[in-house]
Amino acid sequence: MRFAFIIVKKTEPVKFMKYCPQCQTTYTDDLLRFCLKDGMPLKEVFQSEIPSPDVSFGEEETVVASRQVEPIGAPVQNQPSQNWQQQQQQYQSTPPIIAVQPERRKTRTGLIVGLTILGTLLLLGIAGIGGLLYMKNRQTEVAVNVNSAAPANRSPSSNSANVQAVNQVSNQTANSNIANVSPTVATKPTLNPADTKAVTEDVENVVDEWKNATENLDIDAHMNEYADTVDYYKAGRVGQARVRADKQRAYEQYSSVNINISNMKITPGESGNNATALFDKEWKFEGDEKSSSGKVQQQLTLSKIGGRWLITGERDLRVYYVNN
Repeated sequence: MRFAFIIVKKTEPVKFMKYCPQCQTTYTDDLLRFCLKDGMPLKEVFQSEIPSPDVSFGEEETVVASRQVEPIGAPVQNQPSQNWQQQQQQYQSTPPIIAVQPERRKTRTGLIVGLTILGTLLLLGIAGIGGLLYMKNRQTEVAVNVNSAAPANRSPSSNSANVQAVNQVSNQTANSNIANVSPTVATKPTLNPADTKAVTEDVENVVDEWKNATENLDIDAHMNEYADTVDYYKAGRVGQARVRADKQRAYEQYSSVNINISNMKITPGESGNNATALFDKEWKFEGDEKSSSGKVQQQLTLSKIGGRWLITGERDLRVYYVNN
C-alpha cells in the first residue's frame, strides 16, 4: 500500500493599506481617506508596494496610526507638510489658559451689626438723659408756680403755717361730718365689759318704760322719758312741747295701742354717757273711726343727763309695711 503525502504551503493573506504620497505615512484603517498630518488624500496600495521607510539621523520612524478617527467633511488642502507641522508646533507651544478664580470679598456683616447696636444704645442713652432733664424742669416749674402764688412779702414759714391751717380746717370739717353721720353706724365700744353691760341694761329699761307708757296711753309717763330737746324724725331738733303735741293727737284718735319690739341692739358710746337702741317696732292701733298697723325699724338715741337716761332722738330708719 502506498501513501501519498500532499504538502500544503500556508500563504499569508494579501494586505491592503492606506498610503500618503506626500509624507509617506501608512495607515491600516480602511475608513481613513485623508492623511492625519498634512491632509493629503490617501492611496490604497498593497503592502508590498509601499516603499520602506528611510530612517536617518534626526528623523523618527513613521508611526502607523491605530485610531480610527477621520475628519468628516474636512476640505482637501493642498498645503505643504511644512506649514501643517508649523501650525501643530504653534498650537503645542501656546500656553494653556488657566482660569483665575475671583478673590473672595470679605463680608462686613459683623461690623454692620456692631454699629447698629452701638447706635441703638446711643439713642436710648440720649432719650433717657432727655427724660431726666424734662422731669427736672417740670419739678422746677411747679416749685416756681407755688412760690409765685404767695405774696412777695410772705416768708416760706408763713406758707407752711397756711398749709397747716388748711389741713386743720379740713380735719375739723371731716370730724364734724363724721359726727353728723346717722347713728345707724355702730361705733366700737371702748368700755370695759362691766360698764357695757350696765349701760345696756339701763337703756333696755328706758325702752320698756317708753313702750308701756305708749300702750297705756299715759302721755305724762310717756313724755317723762324724753329730754328737753329731741332730734325728732324729719322735724329736726325740736323742744319737748313739740313732741308732746304730736303724741297727744295720736292718743286722741286711738283707744287701743299694741306695740311689739324685737331684734333690739344697744350700742353704748365711747364715754359711757350715750347709747343707741336699734329695734323693729310692730304696732296695731284701734279707734272708733280709724285704725293703723305696720312695722318699721326704729332708732332711739339716749343720753345720760342728771343721772338719768333720756331719749334725745327718735326716727324710723326703714319701713317694712304700713296699713292705715
